[in-house]
Amino acid sequence: MSVFKNEFSGFLHIVLYCFAVIALFLCVLLLTMVVQISCMSAYTYDLHEIDAIPYNRTGLVLGTSKYLVHGGINGFWTARINAASDLYHAGKISYIVVSGDNSHRNYNEPRQMRKALIAKGVPRDRIYLDYAGFRTLDSVVRIQRIFRQKNITVISQDFQNERAIYIARQHGINAVGFNAESSTDNIFTTDIREFFARIRCVLDLHVWNSKPRFLGDAIHIGDKNIDPKEAQMLEDSQPPLPADDIAEPEVTGEKTEPKSGEDKNRNPEEGKDRSDNSKDGNNSSSASESARNVPSEDRGFAFMDLFSAR
Repeated sequence: MSVFKNEFSGFLHIVLYCFAVIALFLCVLLLTMVVQISCMSAYTYDLHEIDAIPYNRTGLVLGTSKYLVHGGINGFWTARINAASDLYHAGKISYIVVSGDNSHRNYNEPRQMRKALIAKGVPRDRIYLDYAGFRTLDSVVRIQRIFRQKNITVISQDFQNERAIYIARQHGINAVGFNAESSTDNIFTTDIREFFARIRCVLDLHVWNSKPRFLGDAIHIGDKNIDPKEAQMLEDSQPPLPADDIAEPEVTGEKTEPKSGEDKNRNPEEGKDRSDNSKDGNNSSSASESARNVPSEDRGFAFMDLFSAR
């Protein structure tokens, strides 16, 4: 009996040792991938670098709550609106997709962002709404699968831009980021949540192979800006859209490299885009009122950040 106990104890120690080694290896691998997300800062541009950022036909604004829990306007939200407006008026993007949460009838991030952008002089027919941007992954993947864009400029704070660009490049999307000003409110809490969001991002992409909650029919940027509700609220059970069906953007060029040594690219469609701003002026005015509401319990778990996008 004593010999059996000794042999079992030795076997148990070997198993625990192997488990510890494997767990340590996986943790190191996971942290290495998290660090790789930070390396995506090479593809981001700060506000003062607006002249250096390359032109992309479409900008993607990542949603967040307009109001803070304790009251007042969310500084992150305001900064993203300002950055998107500045980028459009500088001729660095021609269209804007505002992607956010519309899971309740009286909570509509895309509609709030659209109103704010129109107030800043962005023509309403240049703004497309994505009501199913529940998380960063949903917003980024849907910009390709629904809006058919393979070259985008992501507009958010630097920490989220890095994560969004990492997701984009894992899905074959050529993305750069324009960093909106960061708020100093609850910066420690935001950093902690972003750390766990990056861990989940790695797991989503490399372990779970996560997909957007909703997919649907294509919405072609530049066509008539129709109400997108029917194209966006289909369940993810339908077959994926073939990659070959994803149209190239009208403006093409060399694949974007890290910003060091990059030329100052201007908008080749600027004259054309400004001349037809008056077309379809009221195409999206009723977009959000008729969108199907998604029950909050069906949205799945996410690291929700009250001060930034998911």
